[in-house]
Amino acid sequence: MSEAGVSTLQKSMGGAIGTFVALSTILGSGMMILPGTSYHELGRSAWIPWAIAAVSVIPLLYCYAWLGRRHPSASGLAYYSEVALGPAVGHTSGLLAMFALVTGIPATAITGGRYVAEFSGAGYLEWAFPVVVLGAATAVSCVGATVSGKLQVSLILGLFALVTCTAVVALSTDGPAAPSIELPHLGSLGAVLTAVYVAFTGWETVAFTFEEHKRPDLIPRIFAASYVAVVALYALLLLALFAAVNSEDESLASAPLLILAERSLGDLGRPVTLLLVLASILANVFASVLALSRLVFGMARSGYLPAVLTRTRERDRNPVTSVVVVGTVLILIAILATSGLFRFEVLFVLSGGIYFVLYGIGAASFARLARGDRARVISGLCAVTVVAVTVLAGPPMWLCWGLFALVLLGIVLLGRRPSARRPVEG
Repeated sequence: MSEAGVSTLQKSMGGAIGTFVALSTILGSGMMILPGTSYHELGRSAWIPWAIAAVSVIPLLYCYAWLGRRHPSASGLAYYSEVALGPAVGHTSGLLAMFALVTGIPATAITGGRYVAEFSGAGYLEWAFPVVVLGAATAVSCVGATVSGKLQVSLILGLFALVTCTAVVALSTDGPAAPSIELPHLGSLGAVLTAVYVAFTGWETVAFTFEEHKRPDLIPRIFAASYVAVVALYALLLLALFAAVNSEDESLASAPLLILAERSLGDLGRPVTLLLVLASILANVFASVLALSRLVFGMARSGYLPAVLTRTRERDRNPVTSVVVVGTVLILIAILATSGLFRFEVLFVLSGGIYFVLYGIGAASFARLARGDRARVISGLCAVTVVAVTVLAGPPMWLCWGLFALVLLGIVLLGRRPSARRPVEG
């Protein structure tokens, strides 16, 4: 318990596990489709939007690393933006972060279900797989962050081993193909760039686990290490696709990992692809359920959600009530999405757009709190990135910014201030 008599989370996560939790959160269903779709659209010029995204996201990650080190709260962005921009913005950011995760996590699980159903020929797995995975993620999160983190270490190590093996075989068999330096048409580049940015979201979700880190001073290193690993993995996948697959192959738009594995490994391609899908889906869902439960706990502790969600288990201070509520809601959404009531692709659109809006709010929070010439330069770079991507993305992204403004307006007009139940920092 804190000095204020409010539950805090146990600091049980070290730097190594924290890095793998970050990788699990970032590497999701986008890995299974985005390298292929970008290559199909732009040919060997596909590296250009990936390079732009990878470079331009660095200032945004710097902001989140700076904020996380100084304010390691389970509420993450909701807390940062409340401190920097006021309770209304904090409340809005927290609600939209929950909405992004509540839509994105079931969509990722359903993507895995579709892969597994197609591979096995058992159609019922399209809905059964996401339900089982979400249930398992809930159970693991109930056990605790340490067990969840160790499991994610195994999954991510397996994922990297499989990707590396597949890519190296492809490059050694077919020989590397030089990337093209021809600049794509601006419209095509903008559309692909917007989609590719999904591959570089997730660090804002990692922030919800920072309260459980033993050493918040390691958070910048965790961000740096996970960033380098993510960039290396996507670069390896793109180079392997350039070498082994024709960019006009229609299957790049639906199953790029499968076609790459089949070209590289022959009969082993399908089982290897299935293992890749399972590793990335399981790691991402397990990490995201853990992070969402921490956000819900933090929002309840700040007075934005019912106080019952702040209950923690005495022996390890794990917020099991939040974990169970989160898991139940996610399973219900997965069942509704697979029942055909609405297209599950809508979940991805909403989740991806809101993630980027939250990046912008995080950058604004940093700009308000940080001081010095470096902070001003970083803030300026973030502003250019956020404005450019918003303009290039078009109506879907504008809708997400409009949703943020609408929720913020509603909170301001209601004028309801939370009864804060926040622990004393330090």
